[in-house]
Amino acid sequence: MYRLIWVGAIALVLSVSGAIGLVRGADDTAPAPATAQPADLGTAGRDTLTTYVSSLQDRLRRLPDDELAWARLGLGYVELARVSGNPGLYEQADEAIATSLSLQSGGNAPAHAARAALSAARHDFSDSLAAADRALAINPYDAAALAVRVDALAELGRYDAQLRALRTADRRQPGVPVAARYAYAMELRGRLDEAARILRRSVRTPQAADRSFLLTLLSEVERRRGRPADARRIALQALEQAPTNVAARVALARALVADRRWSRASAEWEQVVETLPLPEYQVELGELHELRDRTEQAEEQYAVVATTNAAFASGGVNTDLESALFEADHGDTGAAVVSARAEWDRRKSVLVADVLAWSLHRDGDSREALGLARTATRLGTAESRLWLHRGLIEAELGLDGQARDHLRRGLDLDRGTALLLTRDARAALDRLEARA
Repeated sequence: MYRLIWVGAIALVLSVSGAIGLVRGADDTAPAPATAQPADLGTAGRDTLTTYVSSLQDRLRRLPDDELAWARLGLGYVELARVSGNPGLYEQADEAIATSLSLQSGGNAPAHAARAALSAARHDFSDSLAAADRALAINPYDAAALAVRVDALAELGRYDAQLRALRTADRRQPGVPVAARYAYAMELRGRLDEAARILRRSVRTPQAADRSFLLTLLSEVERRRGRPADARRIALQALEQAPTNVAARVALARALVADRRWSRASAEWEQVVETLPLPEYQVELGELHELRDRTEQAEEQYAVVATTNAAFASGGVNTDLESALFEADHGDTGAAVVSARAEWDRRKSVLVADVLAWSLHRDGDSREALGLARTATRLGTAESRLWLHRGLIEAELGLDGQARDHLRRGLDLDRGTALLLTRDARAALDRLEARA
């Protein structure tokens, strides 16, 4: 879907290695005692996380009243679900966190932080924010709660509060999680050069998993900046640091698409989908097949998207946004509007505004769509879909000059994603320029 919706909605980057300190100064009070998160939990691979979860399970068989171990196990399940694509683990995370809170209901910041992470993974960002606030009321220096709180505010569309939360997190727990979130905040505001600068400065962290994670983000930024060769080189560096980093392979596949190296891109995408069959990855592979006139292979990918979304929904994940975009492009536009409106009622982010605008347009209501498309682009977000959607809506309404400007902007940003949308946008721009 969007790279900006991290890990299908959010990135739970909870490692605490490194001290980057993007904001000068520190809180006046000394840090309260806190239980340290295991280093690199949020950037660990499946094998590392499986071992970590198993060790916690072993400990809890011996010490079943260890509330901290239960909280850590809940967070471990959330992270393992992220890297495995197994939403069934969210139920296990829920049970582990509930057990931790039953053992210690008061003062249990790790359990509330784990609840915040679980709610974010399930796309319940209001609950995520509330849980993070509960954790921070107990321990203002809880690294996980500080990080997830920033994510929740961004997903809820509270962008000024997102920046304030970032500054607080950087004063209290500077490191890789804060650097990644600062870069994302710059992307949301269309400041790709600044995002790249933050990531380049931060990638000197000593942990290989963290370096791989930051290099992956940098690859995506460089691709958007129109540098597919650099993006490909950086993605390969990320894979050298962590060969099992699926997000790095996604970045490599997109860089190859941006460079029109179709065969290799297809091979990389096939490996991604086999390893981590998330709906957004299945759609990107399907659209690459469709662009190459491989209709049967494309339909195979599209056919499993609804099944995968249903599996995530069974794990308690709200999939309205993902379902709406898929239905708008490849299925039932009326259903897309219903899902997108439901998500817009819950949160007012620019990404939700875009999906609702596009769903309305595809369902024949470009007039209502226009206001939402303008809302979606109000930050100047460096995401091609937002601008291409707005341009195509404007073209439908006869706003030729605005449509040309916004289609050009979206096409300038497009570097390896949204292949069918890009094809349609180029055709629309050609028609507009022919009659200008």
